[in-house]
Amino acid sequence: KPQKEKPEGCVELFIGNLPWSIDDDKITNFFKSAGTVTNVRWLNDRETQEFKGVGFVTFSSTEEVDKAVELAGESIDGRQIRIDYAGQKKEGNGGGNTWQKKW
Repeated sequence: KPQKEKPEGCVELFIGNLPWSIDDDKITNFFKSAGTVTNVRWLNDRETQEFKGVGFVTFSSTEEVDKAVELAGESIDGRQIRIDYAGQKKEGNGGGNTWQKKW
């Protein structure tokens, strides 16, 4: 289950412990029972460009996110994946505690 509380209007999830074999088609297929995946971003190491085994998946509605988090702990290519709500990006010059939605 997610570690964070769901931000209001959340349509993006953090997905961790992904297999190296993952791709857009596999992750979209994995979440098809939850709804429509509208975007996938994979995180790579800045220096080596190697995949870090984590990414972000965006859905078309917050209701689909609710369904998608229920898949936490399921396996993709033999790896039990971790799902959490994506955080919100902090905007401004870092001087305040103002958080803006990234969607």
